[in-house]
Amino acid sequence: MDQLSPSTVTALRHAQNTLIEHSLDRISTAHPWYRTLPAASRDQIDTVARLGVTMFVDSVGEQGGTADPSGIFNVAPIALTGTVSLEQTLDLVRTVVDVVEEEAPDVAPAADHDAVRVQVLTFGRDVGFAAAKVYARVAEARGAWDARLEAVAVDAMLHDSADDAATRAGTAGWRGTGPVLAIVAHTVLDAMATSHLRHECRQYVQDCLVSVHGDSVIVVLGGACAPERPVDEPTPESELAAAADRIAAGLDGAVVIGPVVPGVAQAGRSLRSALAGLRALPGWADAPNPVRADDLLPERLLAGDPLAAEQIQVLVTEPLRAMGALYEETIATYLALGRSLEMTARALFVHANTVRYRLGRVSQQIGWDATDARDGLVLHLAVIVGRLAAAPTE
Repeated sequence: MDQLSPSTVTALRHAQNTLIEHSLDRISTAHPWYRTLPAASRDQIDTVARLGVTMFVDSVGEQGGTADPSGIFNVAPIALTGTVSLEQTLDLVRTVVDVVEEEAPDVAPAADHDAVRVQVLTFGRDVGFAAAKVYARVAEARGAWDARLEAVAVDAMLHDSADDAATRAGTAGWRGTGPVLAIVAHTVLDAMATSHLRHECRQYVQDCLVSVHGDSVIVVLGGACAPERPVDEPTPESELAAAADRIAAGLDGAVVIGPVVPGVAQAGRSLRSALAGLRALPGWADAPNPVRADDLLPERLLAGDPLAAEQIQVLVTEPLRAMGALYEETIATYLALGRSLEMTARALFVHANTVRYRLGRVSQQIGWDATDARDGLVLHLAVIVGRLAAAPTE
């Protein structure tokens, strides 16, 4: 790079204060958002601009010397990066460079005009890269801190009280009070992939937490609160479940989706159900992927998951009993006799069409069809769980 003559360097030193003042005037005029900043933030930006011009003049006055533009940002606290975005910072750098590029050559001899412009543009480029590096370091540190907060929140959902779980989630940025569900995937994600997943989740839902645990990834999703809606419109719970389906479909490996729960304080129930489903998944060789934890109730129950026993009672046993003893007896007899309509009808002293009618009502009412092998297994276990729960204890 061409060196500037001593007379040009002297002229730039004499014009230094003028260049600084004109740069600050241009910043205030060209960027309305700058004028809305707190006085302390404006003072810090002014200090950075002054140091930048000073460092440029010093650098061109050093024969063969080099300046480290990143030192310009050492005078501003890291907290300023949370007030002024990288885009705004680059706009400020561009404004100062424009002023110096326009005015600095005018104070130098004509022979050095082009050299001064090259020096200004080169220094401005280096300052821009330095600013990007500062913001990248801050973003990396902030991302690592956020990831730790999310991991702590997820751990609280698994092991702490509901109130503690809600508090930890709030610390990690959770703001909503609507329905929640958890997704667990047996996959490995690096920091970049985890950040991408977090960004994708926020395209679909109001709140999310993403935490990597060894070879598994845990995602907790939160939907909006339930406003008054027409009957035919989707509910927040159904919208959240649909969003979970889309997100889960994009994950590699085995994926289990937990049940929807009322709020973040109950998120642990959905998360524990999903984790139990992932552990029990090998028991169902033909399971779809993704699969819902409630579709793995038989495997979870046999694996000793206490939540599965509770859930099968809520989803199947209690609705079946609410239909009446005849329906429960018909289901139990039909399944015990190998799903034979004729044998069930003889055992109950009714017509086969009556058995068929009762089975259809149960399927319509609670969603499990006794004539299907998989649904029949769920119903059979539900009957057994109900009988065990009703049995007197010594």
